[in-house]
This record gives sequence, structure tokens and C-alpha cells, in this order.
Amino acid sequence: MTLAVVRSIGTPRRLATAQEYEDFEQGLVDQFLLAGVGAGMADSSIADGRQAVFEYVRFLGRPVWTSGPEDADRFLGEF
Repeated sequence: MTLAVVRSIGTPRRLATAQEYEDFEQGLVDQFLLAGVGAGMADSSIADGRQAVFEYVRFLGRPVWTSGPEDADRFLGEF
């Protein structure tokens, strides 16, 4: 299997509303999980991964792309 570079052909724009942030974040999670499907992951593994991502997002309380290693450490330290 080889990796391919995929880029959006849409124009980059700023996210203005809370709904746009939520939609963007949901799109990121969906793309991540679709990559798992493409790699042949089992449905149960994908469901578990999705649940873990959303638990992390709720814990974080801000856009997931703003998180860093220290946030992941705090999250994992709570379990």
C-alpha cells in the first residue's frame, strides 16, 4: 500500500460560527475514521476509536486541532 497526498480543491476560509467549528471538527474525525476503513480496520475498532476521539473532544472543551501533548497527558492521566 502506498500513501497519496490528498488536498481540498475548495478555497480555504475562516470558520466564523460555532456550528462551522463543529462541522469542521466532525469532518476531521470522519476523514480519520474513513482512513481506518480504507486500511481494513474492523467496524468495532473504528467505533471504539470514534468514541475515544469524542471523549477527548468533550474533555478538551475547545477545538481538537488546538490540543497538544500536554492535553493528551492530562486526558490519559484521568483514567
